[in-house]
Amino acid sequence: MTTVTAGQDTEAFRGVWRALNALSRTATPELAYQLAHQAIFLRSWPRPNGDGLPRSFGPVEPALRAAWTRLGLDRSMGQGAPKGGQARLLCGDADRSLAVLIREVAGVEEPGGLFDACLDRYSAQLGSGGDYYTSRPLARLMAGLAVPRTGERVLDPVCGSGRLLVAAERRAREPGSATGALHLHGRDIRPEARRVAAMNLMLNGLCHDLGDRAIDSLCAGPTQLSADVVLANPPLNAKDWGHQELSGDSRWSLGPPPKGNANFAWVQHALSELSSQGRAVVLLPDSATRRPNAQEWHIRRRLIERDLLAGIVALPPRFFPHTRTGTTLWLLAKDKSANPYWGRNSRVGEVLFADARWLSGRADQGGYRLVDEEIDQVCGVFASWRGAPAFQAVSDSAVKDASWWYSASTDGIARRDFDLGPGSYVRQMAVDSGVSVPEEAPERPVNELYECFDHAVTISRQLRHVLGAESMGRADT
Repeated sequence: MTTVTAGQDTEAFRGVWRALNALSRTATPELAYQLAHQAIFLRSWPRPNGDGLPRSFGPVEPALRAAWTRLGLDRSMGQGAPKGGQARLLCGDADRSLAVLIREVAGVEEPGGLFDACLDRYSAQLGSGGDYYTSRPLARLMAGLAVPRTGERVLDPVCGSGRLLVAAERRAREPGSATGALHLHGRDIRPEARRVAAMNLMLNGLCHDLGDRAIDSLCAGPTQLSADVVLANPPLNAKDWGHQELSGDSRWSLGPPPKGNANFAWVQHALSELSSQGRAVVLLPDSATRRPNAQEWHIRRRLIERDLLAGIVALPPRFFPHTRTGTTLWLLAKDKSANPYWGRNSRVGEVLFADARWLSGRADQGGYRLVDEEIDQVCGVFASWRGAPAFQAVSDSAVKDASWWYSASTDGIARRDFDLGPGSYVRQMAVDSGVSVPEEAPERPVNELYECFDHAVTISRQLRHVLGAESMGRADT
């Protein structure tokens, strides 16, 4: 797909966003974006006889659904529009708004990048808690840390829009890497997200397996895929994750996850999906590195004692526009000895901590961000540490600049009572080296308060969605 810059996005797609905003006011925003993604896909997907956008003089929503069925897309990724009351209510102003949206989408001369831009817009406007699509920079960073190799099996158990799978394929095809395809597998609990992932992967020309239906990966259990790479951006601090139903599950070999959140359930699920030499990158809240919960402490301890943790990256504050919860990336590995899957350097008994908060001084209206050069720097340091192929050429000076990363021994981590916060190790290294470092504010209680706020927003949004669906159902009768 063609890459579109922010300025080009604003100018070329202005009419589409205006029409999408109008549709969001006359239908639910979630439904508006579902229909927008489908219309954009039909415009962007190369077809021998032109695009598959409907041409209709009657109601537009049934015509869009008919176009979806005519092309056979309902068999591969599900219905192109919701059935039942919501679909029947798309009449009057809402149906006219959809017609305008389809005309605007059809009028975009270069639709490459429009689908990606719509994913970003959804997350910026409607993102909350775990309901958002992984950003392109985060997907690029996670794939770069995992370093997927040609022919490997890659799994995303919470695939959302499929961006992590797309980024993994692009990473495997980077200059200097062997040419060839990955085996891409994804699962998601939401039928709408599964459909978006299928569209995204198809637009990028990638073969994929998204299962035969939407599933909850935690409740369904491992796929038995024996994946070489697992990439996961699960909902942060999910509270209702099936703790009681999954009590005694065989995946909890490091200890039962606490009832209050699913963070370490996802860590252990990722480990259960890996082959004997597999590796995973999982996004977790910063609080998971040091929260004084006894169950979490025991899991962190066993991760270190069994040498399953390879590294942790602290991301910049407010990295996600919709939340102020601090976040970290956890690199897990079943085998850190020198081997083709890991790299030339044995790192048994070591963990690499990187504090990317020191790298990013760039902030926009949504928060701090990492640019491509900084992403390459993080991935390059980890690749050099492992002796794996670098994401891109990184200068020796960038690797030697140890002001923001530190390789700690598992014994040293044990002496710190299994505190896994990157800032603890990087700051201590800087102090020992005589480097001046800024004072770090005691943010832990504040971050935990923000996490509570995020959970409250998620519940409120779910309640509004349920009440909205009920009210539309009553109007339909």
